[in-house]
Amino acid sequence: MKIHNVAQGSAEWHALRAQHFTASEAPAMMGASKYQTRTELLTLKKTGIAPDVTPSQQFIFDKGHATEALARPLVEVMIGEELYPVVGTEGNLLASLDGATELGETLFEHKLWNESLVAQVKAEDLAPHYYWQLEQQLLVSGAERVIFVCSDGTAENFVSMEYRPVAGRAEQLIEGWKQFEADLAEHTPHAAVVEVVAAVIETLPTLSV
Repeated sequence: MKIHNVAQGSAEWHALRAQHFTASEAPAMMGASKYQTRTELLTLKKTGIAPDVTPSQQFIFDKGHATEALARPLVEVMIGEELYPVVGTEGNLLASLDGATELGETLFEHKLWNESLVAQVKAEDLAPHYYWQLEQQLLVSGAERVIFVCSDGTAENFVSMEYRPVAGRAEQLIEGWKQFEADLAEHTPHAAVVEVVAAVIETLPTLSV
């Protein structure tokens, strides 16, 4: 893994992401994302134009970053090692890691507390929307495991599980990105069609002579 000295969220980080296929994009590429279709991702990578972030989305993003920072020390106590945010690439694949140990064998990934995901973590059975991101993080970093956490930043609302590579998934991911790259070369984004509708005039003015 090649480590890049860029701060997550910075202009340099966004520029780096635009040149690579990222771990957070892996679920959409595999057709498993809850928030983005594969075609939408193709259009984004082709045009470089991302939808505007709404105020409500920005609030969630900010809350996610804040709770991640609060949860990191809890995980460090749990594993007995310090964690460092890392941005790394392997070929054309990129992973932005919430945390990695100094030797890089353990990663940390945090998601904001929600009951559906809490249930998945407790059952240690993550949906593809989550595990494809983890598989790419492991593939890029060469780490052995990810401590996957869902919390609100407090010890009271904190659940975690250990995720290790599942046989066959890395190969599926690599083949998926190869096909995506081929499709991207041929992809033609559809222009948005604006329908012009004439206004209906309910009444006419009174004619006076």
